[in-house]
Formats: sequence, structure tokens, C-alpha cells
Amino acid sequence: MTRTPALFVLILSLFLTQIAVAQDVVTVPDLTNLSVPEAAAVLNRAGLALGAETGELWTAESGLGQNHIKSQSVPAGQAAARASAVDITVLRSPNVILLYDDNDLTLVNKTGASLDLSALFFNTLDGAPSSMAAARWGSALRDGQCTQVWSVGRNGPKGLDECSAIQNWLVTTNPGEHFWTGAGGTTRFAVSQNGIQRALCAVGNPGRCEFYLSSGSSGETTEYVYLAYKADQLAIINQSTDRWMMLNGYTIYNNNVPQNALPVTIADPTLYGGNINPVARLNQLAPGQCILFTNATPGSDVPPQPCDVIAQLGISPQLIFWGASFDMNSITGGQHSCPAATAGRLTICVMPL
Repeated sequence: MTRTPALFVLILSLFLTQIAVAQDVVTVPDLTNLSVPEAAAVLNRAGLALGAETGELWTAESGLGQNHIKSQSVPAGQAAARASAVDITVLRSPNVILLYDDNDLTLVNKTGASLDLSALFFNTLDGAPSSMAAARWGSALRDGQCTQVWSVGRNGPKGLDECSAIQNWLVTTNPGEHFWTGAGGTTRFAVSQNGIQRALCAVGNPGRCEFYLSSGSSGETTEYVYLAYKADQLAIINQSTDRWMMLNGYTIYNNNVPQNALPVTIADPTLYGGNINPVARLNQLAPGQCILFTNATPGSDVPPQPCDVIAQLGISPQLIFWGASFDMNSITGGQHSCPAATAGRLTICVMPL
């Protein structure tokens, strides 16, 4: 019986290990002067995730355009572990102001467009834990207007020179929502948008904190959701070249028998099981990315239009919601309808925000 030399086994083992390691390492692309959505798409194609975003004040001397990436945490051309994150520094101009004291906090919208409040979250960074979702105020804040929260009883809002109007306000006696007051030894609080930390604000009486938030006017988000479908597949596609397509709050309702009015929450990662790209963001598609639904028949896994599939769900033919006209609720609460797929043809449906 022939025995394999131990040295050969060792060399073969080392060789296979090197192959495995090489497969888990990718080259970091150059993100300089890209918009954040563009960078996410480039990173995801390389097998990397978009990491933390740090804002730096833009000036005319910056040498790059506003809302573009100045630097990255891992240099371009360097090797990085697959699925690891690359942090970025982005040149921004502040477009939101927080004004606050011991009793109240006012958010001023200077973005030039309606601001989605459902994506905002405030939380303390030290002292007693305290947090508040901006959705407590409402779903959106109009440009130039303000929204206000009080930690003490009040019969109405107070006017400020920075506000054309106080769109809405509330009083909360819950200490767990008094993130800005300094109660419990708090000295700092954070502002996050879609899970991205946008600002670190110091507690003050009075206090003022200016920072950037993404909005429709920033050029970073599309004003619609785009759907392309045939009888065997449906794709939600970001066809823009440099903007996010926001999917938070979008729900499709299946009007097809026998699943009448069955809701499908598009951005829910549990919906897709293991058929999901772990480095991409389901709630905001990067340029060129898509989510694909199929009827689970052979060949239906090809998107109806070219796109990078980041999540896929195969369902039985009798459950396809695009087999009949279907409804879709947007983040602003509006409901729109799309027609059923037409046999042998591509159907396009565009849902406004």
C-alpha cells in the first residue's frame, strides 16, 4: 500500500489554506469623490459593506463637491476581509438645526424639502439612558418649519425666529425621552438617520447643534420606487446612478387569490431567508441594486431588467402578488396601485414617495 508522504500532506494543507484565505480577502476600491450611495454600490460589488459616515464641513476650498467622499478608513488598493466595513468621511453643509434648553428642544428643517421624520432617532451617549424616535412628532416636516418637544407641561409651542411655523409639538413627562436636558448626568446625545449617526450634540442651556441630514433635495434619494415585472418575476430596482432608493415603510398588498390583502414588507430581511447579500442595505437600495421576487419556476431567477440582486424570494406560482393588480403603501402613507403583469410583456410601475 502506497503511503502519502507527510511533507506532501503538509504542503497540500498549506496550499488549500492559502486558497481559502485568498477567497476571503478582497481589494478595497477607491471611493474618493463619490457620493455615499455610489460608494455603497461599489463596495457591495466588491464584497464590502459601507461603514460609519463622518461629516466634515464643506467649503469652497475643499477641492471636492458637496456631499462627496473626501477619505476612507481603508486605503484604495489595500486588501480587506470580505464582508468587512469601510468607513468614510463626507464633505457636508449643515441643513438642520437643533435649538434646546432645559425645558424644550426644537428641530428646524433647512434642507429645502420635506424631511422624513420616521428615519430619525435621538439617544443619549452617557449618563442615564434616554431616547426618542422623531416619528413621535409625525411622519414628515415641511421645509423651513419646525417641530418641538417639551419636558414640562405647556399649553402651546413657543415661536422662534428660525421657524416660519411650528408644524407640530408635543409634551412628554417620560424621563426616558428627555435626551437633551442633561438629566441623569448626560453631557452628549446623538442624532441618527436610517441607522447612520449624523451628529453628536453637547447638552447645553441654551444649546445649539447644526448638522446634515439626507433629504429629497440633497440629491441622495430618488423620489420614487421603480418596479419592473413579467409573468415570472418582479424586481424593485434602483435605476439611478448616484441616489439611494428608500424602502423603509413600503408595504405591498397581495390582491391575488387566495392571498387577498396579504402584506409583504419589502425591507424586512427575515422575508428572504438566506438569499440576501449581507453587506447591502435592504431599506435603501444603492444605485443599480434590486430586490427580486420570482414564482420559483426554472429560469425565473433572471431579473426582468439588468440589476445587482441583493435579495431574492422564490414563491409558489399561486402566491405571486403581481398576478393581479396590487397596492403599495409609501413611507408618507399614500397608497398607489400597480397593474397586473401582462403575459409576454414587460410591465413598469413607478410609485411616488
